[in-house]
Amino acid sequence: MREAIRRFLGTLLATEPRRTWYLLGLMLLSTLTEGVGILLLVPLLGLVGLDVGAGSLGQIGEIVAGTLQSLGIQPTLAGVLVVFVLVFVARAVLEFQTSMLGARANQSLVLRLRKRLYRAISRMDWRFYSRYRASDFIHALTDDLARVSGMTTQALRLSTQVFAASVYLVLALVISPVVTGITAVAGVGLLVTLRRWNERARSSGAAISEASNALYSGIHEHLAAMKTAKSYGAEGRSIALFSDAAENVSRSYITVVRHHATFSALVGVGSVLLLTLVVYLSVSVMAVPVAALLLLLYLFARLVPRFSGVQKSYHQFLNVLPAFSRVMELIRRCEDAAEVPATTEKSVSLDRGIQLQGVRFGYSGKDDGIVLRDLDLWIGARETTALVGPSGAGKSTVADLIMGLLIPDQGSVLVDGVPLTPDRLRAWRRQIGYVPQEPFLFHETVRENLLWARPDATEDDLWTALRLASAETFVSRLPHGLETVVGDRGVLVSGGERQRLVLARALLRNPALLVMDEATSALDGHHESEIMEAIAGLRGRMTILIITHRIATVRQADCVHLLQDGNVLESGTWDDLLESEGGRFRELCRIQGIHPVSAVPSAESRL
Repeated sequence: MREAIRRFLGTLLATEPRRTWYLLGLMLLSTLTEGVGILLLVPLLGLVGLDVGAGSLGQIGEIVAGTLQSLGIQPTLAGVLVVFVLVFVARAVLEFQTSMLGARANQSLVLRLRKRLYRAISRMDWRFYSRYRASDFIHALTDDLARVSGMTTQALRLSTQVFAASVYLVLALVISPVVTGITAVAGVGLLVTLRRWNERARSSGAAISEASNALYSGIHEHLAAMKTAKSYGAEGRSIALFSDAAENVSRSYITVVRHHATFSALVGVGSVLLLTLVVYLSVSVMAVPVAALLLLLYLFARLVPRFSGVQKSYHQFLNVLPAFSRVMELIRRCEDAAEVPATTEKSVSLDRGIQLQGVRFGYSGKDDGIVLRDLDLWIGARETTALVGPSGAGKSTVADLIMGLLIPDQGSVLVDGVPLTPDRLRAWRRQIGYVPQEPFLFHETVRENLLWARPDATEDDLWTALRLASAETFVSRLPHGLETVVGDRGVLVSGGERQRLVLARALLRNPALLVMDEATSALDGHHESEIMEAIAGLRGRMTILIITHRIATVRQADCVHLLQDGNVLESGTWDDLLESEGGRFRELCRIQGIHPVSAVPSAESRL
């Protein structure tokens, strides 16, 4: 816990050190003005007829009166009241400035952490990124950092409370060291008695982080699976799971409130008992003068809430500390798993082909999780190459290796004989167009979705890409053409239209390599034919890599590689593989209804 607190304070000071120190200075100055206002009460007590005596209280009155006279102000009732008002006006101005600076320091810290976390997530190695749920990142970027904002507020409030309590304590010590000493000892005893609530605050804060993260995960997953839940008639089960997560969050927050309320009640009762004891001892035992007693009571009445405020702020600070620790831990993990940074950027050209040499890869990094085993593969430039095979054969992993998203555990990936080292990855990825199995469109217009891949594209560039993707006709018929909003994830257009828009987005980059990763697996025969006709029209213009388990879609490929168990089982043209007696490719064609005699996919296989 101490390490987490130290880390938070270090992060806060490092965000904007000059502003933070200036803020602390303003807070101290504001507190001092409050102390000056209290000192002005001493001559006021004398002016209204109370005997301030010749002791410490009288000496304070003389010092204040002398200071006023040196400033050209007569210590009359009117004069003292005017100064009293001016002092508290100055304090109000200082508090306003403190509040504004505090808000800026607060948001600067949250903004810095949010940017750092998102940057770390974006630069994370794909292998490690795929091990996390997207909701883990969303929760940290939103809810956890919102709680860190509250944590910063509590830290600043805690500093203010400490400054104010220190001023009140010093003034009380000057007036009556004995009474103040007794009060301080009793107050410390009260806080020590209640210290176990600090640990409860921290543990309840950790429980909230865990419960709210589970709720975010549930929201993300259940909304994404809403269509499946409805089709299964499982809405009730989904509602029950969400309700359990929501109730857990609610119980966690109630627990936190219970701890705060219990602590506040105990502090309130203890403070009243403490002040009662002070009054009794001051009057019955120590015979403190009336004026001094009134001023002490005023100071203690202000001091006790400050001590209570210190404890409450610290209590709430500990409650949200786990959120800060969680964010910092996630940042650390993401930064530790970052892609190897490139000190320079080297160019890459695809003129001859892409080669995988002895590639071995496993997502877990262990022998029992190997996906590819000593894989050798050649993809010719400006040719259409297909990777086919059953699910789990390693086809998509090969694509991720070729795109540089994954790094082989052994072996190498070469483009025109040059290894894909970190200093070549950015240049290489700029030459790739990628069409995934599940096409993703933003809840924006067609234009914005296309420009996401190439912001500087012209109007002609957009329509050229749409034409190459066989999407020009349907886009021109949309209600607002390029300005038509496609809905969340493209729900307002059909599956085939959505896939063609994603293809157009990839082609807008003028890629040297176009990767189609199971891009037609979710389409019917008609839409699949449209996509494949569009791909056929691109032959010879660019290198095309088609990844699919539906063999009928790769009949026009220049070369077909059949993957099984992480290695190439067979390679060749469509006709050569289909004519190979006893071959695995021929067997898969038969299973999918493709007849070796005609070498033409049957109608059933296209559906």
